[in-house]
Order: sequence, then structure tokens, then C-alpha cells
Amino acid sequence: MKLLAVISCIHCFTLIYSSGQYILSSSYFTKQGYVSDTTDLGVFAVHKLEIQSLVECALQCGTKLLCNAFDLCFLDGLYTCRFRSGQANLSNTTTQCELYGNTTNKNCHNGALLGAQGPCEINTDECENDPCLNGATCTNTPGSFNCTCDAGWTGIICNEDINKCLDNPCHNGGTCSNNAGSFTCTCTGRFTGALCNEVLPNIALGKPAKQSSTKSDYSAAYAVDGNRGTNVAVDKCAHTDDGDRNPWWSVDLQAVYSITSIRILNRGVDINGDWSYRLRDVTVTVGLTGSNVNTPCGFFAGPGTASQLVVIDCPTLPQGRYVKISKITEYLTLCEVDVFGVPV
Repeated sequence: MKLLAVISCIHCFTLIYSSGQYILSSSYFTKQGYVSDTTDLGVFAVHKLEIQSLVECALQCGTKLLCNAFDLCFLDGLYTCRFRSGQANLSNTTTQCELYGNTTNKNCHNGALLGAQGPCEINTDECENDPCLNGATCTNTPGSFNCTCDAGWTGIICNEDINKCLDNPCHNGGTCSNNAGSFTCTCTGRFTGALCNEVLPNIALGKPAKQSSTKSDYSAAYAVDGNRGTNVAVDKCAHTDDGDRNPWWSVDLQAVYSITSIRILNRGVDINGDWSYRLRDVTVTVGLTGSNVNTPCGFFAGPGTASQLVVIDCPTLPQGRYVKISKITEYLTLCEVDVFGVPV
């Protein structure tokens, strides 16, 4: 059998708890002269303990008891406790008790059998060494302890992280990232909050806007006035001049945001017909100053349809105070523009 590790069963080796982990020390054995090499193990009886952690393996063998016998715990895929047959060369030949042994003695208590020194009748408080990790609560029990884990942790000593993303806690298309004892949702579009279940406000509503040119009185402000109508003749949408072949429209958000999404409400059918298809090849950019609005946010190839709500998400979450919508062909008509973002 290949030995992956050796653990003290009853303090023949010493199991030390330090900095969140258990460390094996063989100083006790070496000092007593019983063994100088872990391959020199002598003859042992074997008992399989199908348990799930190194710590529990050690506890099953009785790490808190003092002894002069040598009982060892091996990690070999399962956990195997090996107990020496008979006694070691003991200087004290009084009553010897051994956990999981195969002989009996009326002076031994708590299920202990021949092999270790003393009657094994005093219960040790295993919680004194704070074996439970990550804020867990330790409860001492006869010969052992129980850990009550905080949310997000599991395992005998609460050292195993639970993958919280398996329950899909993030709403509205949010992406879940599992962290140690917790999780993080990365939200998209107009949603925010720890679970992406809160709706962001339209931060463009009522803010100052301008455009490259203006047809008649169809000013840039009409795109942020809150009117959701799409009849250009009646509802007054923002409209650049017919001859403008490099049109753009921009809004000053009056604060810096991480922009998550832009929504454009396209024009509908009116007395002049259906010109909605002209909303195409639209680029959305973001900037910190009005003269440098060049950070890419998203793109809409189009063509648009009548009264269509075009959603352009910004996957890189660009930061800026200004949002610009531009195209390189024909004029630009915007009935309403919504901007969503998180304050920086």
C-alpha cells in the first residue's frame, strides 16, 4: 500500500493545529525512541474507517489521548487506522487502554481497550483549539466535536467552500462568480443590485442634449423628454437636418457613470410614411469630456423597424459623463434615448 500521509492516532505522533491547517509532527515518537523512520512500523492490525476528512480520521483514532503504544492513521484514498498488535516497549506497565483494539480490561472507559496509558475516562474539550474554520461554531461532544458552519461553507471543520452559483442566484441575465464563502453577480443592461434584481433609473432623462444639426424645430432635447410616442409629426422626436451625412446626437449626464446599456426608441409610421429603416449603422460611444466621446460602447447594424426599441448593451462598462450616438449615412431621428449606468 502506498502511504500518502501518516496521522497520529493517539498522540504517538502529534497532530498540531496551526494557521488554519493540521501539521504532523513526529517529535514525540522520535524522542521516546520507538520509531525513527515511518517505514519502521512493526506489525499492525488493520481497521478501515470510511470517513471524509483527515481531521475526522485522527479523531476516530483518539488524538486527544496520551499513549505509549504506537497507533497510526494512513491516508490511502480511504482512511486506515493501524494499531500495533500487543504492547510497545513500555516503561510503564500499568493499565493500558487502546481505542479500537481487540482486547479488554475492566478498568478502561469510554470504549477504550488495551494499549494506551490510563483509564481514558476524562473528556477533553476539542473546541479549545478552535478546529472549526471560517467563523463556524464549535460544540464539544464526548470524545469529539461538531462544527456548525456559516452560510457558504461545509465540511467537518467548515473548510469546504459551497459553490453558490449552482443555484443560479443572479437574475435578469446576470453572471455569477463563486467566491470563498460567497458569490458575486455581474449585472447587464438596466439591472443592478447584489442579485441583479433592481432596475437602474434612466440617467439621461431631462439631461442637456445636443446634435450635429437640427431639422426645423426637432431639437435634441426631444430625445430625453420622456415622451414615448413615435409619430414624428405629432410627438416631436429629435431629428438632424436632411442634408447631414455625418449626423450625431449626444447627452451630458452631468456625472460620471459606468455605462451598462443604451436604448433607442425608433420612429414609427406617420403621415410621411415609414422611414424607420434609416436607423442603421449606429455607433454608441462614451467619454469623460464633450470633446472626446470616443470610448466604444456598442453598435446597431439595423435596419430599424417602426417604433422598435433598440437595445445596445455595453459589455466593457465604459466610464464617462457623455454618451454619443452617431452614424455615417443620411440623417438621424431619435424619438427617445434611455441611458443606464452605475455612478462611479
